[in-house]
Amino acid sequence: MGVRPARVGAAVAAAAALTLTACTAGGSGGGAAGGGGSDDESPGQGGTLTVSTSFVVNSLDPGQVYEATGALAVHAMYDTLVTFEGSDVTTPVPLLAESWEVNEDATEFTFTLTDGAVFSDGSPVTAEDVVFSINRLHNLQGSPAVTVEGLAASSPSEGVVVVTSEQSNPNVPTILAMPAAGILNAEATEAEGGTAAEDAASADAATEFLNGASLGSGPYVLDSFDPASEIVLTANPEYWGETPGYQRIVISNVEAETQKLTMQRAEGDQIALDLSGRLLEDLPESVQVSASQDTFYFLTLHQDPAISEITSNPDFVRALRASIDYDGLAALFGDDALPAAGMVPTAFPGALPESEAQQQDLDAAADHLEASGITDPTVELMYPAITYRGVDLGTIATKIQFDAEQAGIAIVLDPQPIASFLEAQTGGEVPFRFSPQSLNYPVAASLVNNFAPGQASAQRTGWTEERASEEIIAAGEAVQSAPDAESQISAIQDWQRLLNEESPYVTLAYNSGVVAATETIANAEYSPAGWQVDLRAVAPQ
Repeated sequence: MGVRPARVGAAVAAAAALTLTACTAGGSGGGAAGGGGSDDESPGQGGTLTVSTSFVVNSLDPGQVYEATGALAVHAMYDTLVTFEGSDVTTPVPLLAESWEVNEDATEFTFTLTDGAVFSDGSPVTAEDVVFSINRLHNLQGSPAVTVEGLAASSPSEGVVVVTSEQSNPNVPTILAMPAAGILNAEATEAEGGTAAEDAASADAATEFLNGASLGSGPYVLDSFDPASEIVLTANPEYWGETPGYQRIVISNVEAETQKLTMQRAEGDQIALDLSGRLLEDLPESVQVSASQDTFYFLTLHQDPAISEITSNPDFVRALRASIDYDGLAALFGDDALPAAGMVPTAFPGALPESEAQQQDLDAAADHLEASGITDPTVELMYPAITYRGVDLGTIATKIQFDAEQAGIAIVLDPQPIASFLEAQTGGEVPFRFSPQSLNYPVAASLVNNFAPGQASAQRTGWTEERASEEIIAAGEAVQSAPDAESQISAIQDWQRLLNEESPYVTLAYNSGVVAATETIANAEYSPAGWQVDLRAVAPQ
């Protein structure tokens, strides 16, 4: 029996106060009530849904997708073995897999595929497609490959996929729910130069094709992709599940202030993804708002002296950490932001209590700077010149610059276009940078896989195991080897406390991801799973 993707129940918080402008009503790209009409619509299906967001996207190839906008679109086009419903990221539910079993030490997961799932060209989804997709994700060695490090997939029999982990990992189903683990049509991908072989990082040539067309089995297919302006999805006529909620979804690159104007005027079906803090003020009462505090903002200081003698100095890092006015920074993000206590945002189990939020201590900063032996330091801070979730990152960088100056540290700001910033970050030679960060998958322990000494993000900042203490390495290993969820939460809190003492990361504040939607849309609920809002589930109401 086939499993159909379930639609989530509507869950929306209170809307903001009413202050309609005198502007002409009608949203860009939206249809009439229920999303507008079209001769191509199925019964109950809406016309066009417009999603406005400040683009952070490099690729729509599932094996390469890592940024928020890409994950939003890829999740709508590619089925995964399992998924999450609504804002609940604690319990994976079936999608392409109708069931799964795990062995006693959580190193082997056996998935049984549902019958009847087909790709958008009508061909059936097979176990071989799943194996190809997971192994390609791993072997491409792109940014999302870190999520499947140590995992391997095989198919012992028709309709069965076995995923093994080199170490105990109860979070494998959660990892396989992420957009990067979307299942590709293997034969069609190979025809476009794709490969899952061990040399895929150099041999695979399918990404360019997948940035212009989709090869998944999800409810939507890719119509067009312009990384600067627009992603257009259309309903997959061959979709094996429930009829998609809309005939067409237009994801538009729109600045946050313009998103607010759109939501104030909108009559059609509109969603905005970058309204937070003060930008939520004065929206019509009818606008639905759903949020989750799932993002942290942080500084990274390179630990290789060959890159920077200043940022690799432990006492300099401590001086900078003590110089920051964390409460003042959080206030810039809006009323619902908090000064960071550690790396895990409050949306996830494992966050440190608010009472442990870091505090500015300029006397301590002066002592640490003296201990560093560095006089009148000047460092350049690179950051993406974007508005992210309603906040101009330049405003935050300027505040960091001001705070550091109080401790005698001069910072030269270096704003970069998002593509340039991401390229430089991947290159791993940026001495000092600032950026927002969400979890690779919605489990706090995923941060250890990414930021512990020697892991992917740590490598890009020169924080190798050789440059780390035995205590911080052991703390990370304690997280990974925790026998149960309660022990793992305790371990990751201890790990964060050590990070605050000796890591090259300075976590600054937590901010919420927000979904604002017109009242005509059902299931417009924020998800901390990585795709922000489930475009598979939204529909006219």
